[in-house]
Amino acid sequence: MSNYPQYNFDEKPSSSSKIPLITLGARVVSLATLLVSWGVLQTSEVTFDNGARLTYDYYRSYSYTLFAVIAGAIYNVLHIPFAVYFLIRKKPLINHKVFRQIELYGDKIIFGIVATGAGTALGATMDLQKTVYDDDNSKYHDFLNLMYVPSAFVWAGFVTCGISSILSCLSFHKE
Repeated sequence: MSNYPQYNFDEKPSSSSKIPLITLGARVVSLATLLVSWGVLQTSEVTFDNGARLTYDYYRSYSYTLFAVIAGAIYNVLHIPFAVYFLIRKKPLINHKVFRQIELYGDKIIFGIVATGAGTALGATMDLQKTVYDDDNSKYHDFLNLMYVPSAFVWAGFVTCGISSILSCLSFHKE
């Protein structure tokens, strides 16, 4: 055989472990921050004197951020019931190697998507804030100042998705 470490998928965490509580907390906080960001992105708009409206979908970077927020929120909604069961019973609902691998890779993918969404929103807001607009300059900047709010919440979601991603690695125990 090889000298690589082998994993025991049947090993149970100790009953005093705080991992189930932290897992549920990270998923709930991720969901909450992403939902707040989603709401702010959807409701942020500025109407100019000529009747034109400026919303998030005017910029592709904010549209991508909305995609990242929706993907992260849906993924967390799907995994919160598993985290609740894990907290109550101190064992996973589906205790199979394939499910844990799906959860592990899913957490990594969602972490990457939310991270790029957070970076996109903050980078676009900072770059667009530097631009000097010819007409109705204050309205543009009012909109861009408001775009810092969903950026901050996506960053918080990014951090908590990272915590979930790290904790999903812990479901693989070494022998």
